[in-house]
Amino acid sequence: MDTRIPHTLARFAAITGLAACIAQAPAALAQERSPAVRSAISECEHAARGGGENSRALGACDFALRDSSLGEEERARLQINRAALSAARGDGRAAMSDLMAAQGLLNELPELHLTLSAAQIRTGDFNGAQASARRALELGLEPSHLAHFNRAIALERLGQYDAAYEAYREAARLAPENALLAAQPRRFARHQP
Repeated sequence: MDTRIPHTLARFAAITGLAACIAQAPAALAQERSPAVRSAISECEHAARGGGENSRALGACDFALRDSSLGEEERARLQINRAALSAARGDGRAAMSDLMAAQGLLNELPELHLTLSAAQIRTGDFNGAQASARRALELGLEPSHLAHFNRAIALERLGQYDAAYEAYREAARLAPENALLAAQPRRFARHQP
């Protein structure tokens, strides 16, 4: 069994997990605000859904977060968006900072815990990542394959290979069209027929 997780696999977990969180979040409330702020909110949300490394969108998030008309929940959702973009850039610490700020208001949002697990993978907190992914599942995350995937990465990094294999298998079962997920259980030679 190859016990090394390719860097791109761990990176995919962070980006995918964060993007899923944003895809589930409703659009920011359309209050009376300037077109520039509305545009910045839209750009921030759109880029976070895409999971890419977009510096301009990160700046749009920063600009939108400076708007004093944001409600607390809107601000928390924008922080989750900014966390997605920070993690995609490899800045797990900035992602964690935004997630901790948003957690007070959105702690029961399963997507927040999925995002948190992805950021924890990025920062090397594999015990925390595994627990956060499990919490996302307990809260009813849909689609759930991403939480199983993040949990599998964390378990593998912790050396819990049998549990990691089962989590990878579950992720692949839930998203059979995803080639990356489907390939993961095959890396575990001990579990092959």
